[in-house]
Amino acid sequence: MSLSTLLSELFSGTDSGPDAAERASGNGDGGSSVTVVHECRTCGTNVSAETSNCPACDSEDIVTHSID
Repeated sequence: MSLSTLLSELFSGTDSGPDAAERASGNGDGGSSVTVVHECRTCGTNVSAETSNCPACDSEDIVTHSID
């Protein structure tokens, strides 16, 4: 996914494709939500949760970040 596409999706509020961040609800009290991002540690490409190898650089080093 290109940087311009990613920025466009972030600012428009739409999520699409395998590179979109996942949103999980918080503790069920209607409070905050958590955003989970899966990205390649080698090149920084955002990938889906099921990805085992980065499509951009073929690295197996995928990391998951939870952002409150």
